[in-house]
Amino acid sequence: MSDTLYVPIEFRADDSRSGPGRLTGVLMTYGEQAGDRREMFDPDSLYWRESGILIREQHRRESPILKTVPIVDGKLIRIDARVPDTQRGRDAITNVREGVFTGLSVEFAAEKVVDRNGMRVIQRAFLDAAGLVDYPSYTNSLVEARAKEWTGRRRLWL
Repeated sequence: MSDTLYVPIEFRADDSRSGPGRLTGVLMTYGEQAGDRREMFDPDSLYWRESGILIREQHRRESPILKTVPIVDGKLIRIDARVPDTQRGRDAITNVREGVFTGLSVEFAAEKVVDRNGMRVIQRAFLDAAGLVDYPSYTNSLVEARAKEWTGRRRLWL
């Protein structure tokens, strides 16, 4: 069974200047209840492939934006990845800046689930991908769009 979970994200400038920016945000906070249902994840319940997960536009398989390896930071699972300089990458950053996309939604397959006083608690789940979405379920993380840092140069086509 595959489930979906929504959380906010942010874009930051890409210090390498090799793309339109960085996708940075909290993918999951262990122990936090979803805003739209009685569900939470136990600490260390998520695992993923060594090669990472795909970030897709609105969960659409035909719309991948990038691939990244999540970062474990205490009870947080974070994303911090360079967005490729592709049309889809540039569109994703624009859509975050304009407020079209406000968060991330995890795509997972629950393997071990328990009920704690009416709360669905995921104790083990495989994290396959995440969607860049308009409305995240987990709302405690803020989303921010940052412009790419000015390099002092501008590309002109003559």
